[in-house]
Amino acid sequence: MGEPLVAWAGDCMVRGVVELGDGRLSDQVNELDVVTFYAATLRALDDGHEVAVDELDVDRGELHLIEVQGRRGDPVRRRRTVQERVTVELGPFVVTGNLHRPPSTQPLAALSSWARFVPMTDAIVGQRGREDRVSRDVVLVNRERISKAVPQSAVPVDSNQPPPAQPA
Repeated sequence: MGEPLVAWAGDCMVRGVVELGDGRLSDQVNELDVVTFYAATLRALDDGHEVAVDELDVDRGELHLIEVQGRRGDPVRRRRTVQERVTVELGPFVVTGNLHRPPSTQPLAALSSWARFVPMTDAIVGQRGREDRVSRDVVLVNRERISKAVPQSAVPVDSNQPPPAQPA
């Protein structure tokens, strides 16, 4: 059974129905080389022009962002994580949201060690040079498309080591 999916490429937004298996959307998309949208609508980012097609194959690498709607994954597989508020730029998009990493890994580890699409929660998505922004609970960002990542606050580090002594 298909489910609706909204994704953004560098020049358009794609809406359609995709056939995915069970589990987290990020896991499903990361396993595909091509995402097939059925009953797809493409809307140009620059002028809003829309085109409808019955079936559209999109190379996974062409997608910059994917909106996650309702798929939170198996609660049994969840682990404790540290949230890092970060702003990333990818293609024409600017996304500010929370990256999640295991407490024992380095800051911003999600951008270098996870699969191609990385979840960001409590995300604010916009385009460079435009004032309008949209809030999304979760978006998947294509880490291979990220050109810049800027932490929005001090990056928390969870360690069993005592903090360094402060100079007198």
